[in-house]
Amino acid sequence: MCYVIGVKIPKKQTIKIGSAVLDLDAIDIPVQSGFAYNQWPVIFKAPLLRPGLMHWELIPNWVRNEKELIESRKKYTTLNIKAETLLSNKVAQSTIYTNRCLVLASHFFEWQQIEKEKYPHCISLNDTSLFYIAGVWNTWTNQNTGEIKNSFGIITTEANALMSKIHNVKKRMPTILNEVLANSWVNENLNDTQLLEIAKHQFTATNMRAHTVAKHFQQSSSPCEKVDYKIFTPQSLF
Repeated sequence: MCYVIGVKIPKKQTIKIGSAVLDLDAIDIPVQSGFAYNQWPVIFKAPLLRPGLMHWELIPNWVRNEKELIESRKKYTTLNIKAETLLSNKVAQSTIYTNRCLVLASHFFEWQQIEKEKYPHCISLNDTSLFYIAGVWNTWTNQNTGEIKNSFGIITTEANALMSKIHNVKKRMPTILNEVLANSWVNENLNDTQLLEIAKHQFTATNMRAHTVAKHFQQSSSPCEKVDYKIFTPQSLF
């Protein structure tokens, strides 16, 4: 799955998605767990393509207030949405045709299990410090307070060769999109076949890199700092 990510944009920069030219503000969030239920930078259409912050957790439209939202978390999570069941997912199906977004990230974290121990890894891309993860979003209104939130969930797909070795139990990874697929995801009217093809896209393993980090990395000011464990060798890991 994909529950812990990080993003760093060191200074204001301009990006292009299709014909849209967007200005991104500097931001530095070295690590954030989805279970913090906090905001995260995304790119979405409303009605023009633009960057913004959204609540990470696709809030079901049948949830009426904060109390019901907290209770719903005990039964299921909508931080991630599986690509394979995207079209039948009760939370996402009302948004998938109109409300797709790109989740900004510089790296993400997953755990490799060896016997009874779990070893966290920081995963990033070889040729860019900022990439796009496919997502879906909606607008939710708290019926008790009138508060309005834009919320999103991350699309995940089957792990590629690299991620199968790292996330070796559930074997999942976020759906990372190149510039062409990112443009299609947010700008084009896609049919069911096209939606699933992009949602299930596996980013090429050879264009990704990974290393082990401290087990308490989420409490560290440098969560991606490399930590070597004696159990690993280059051959055994990759």
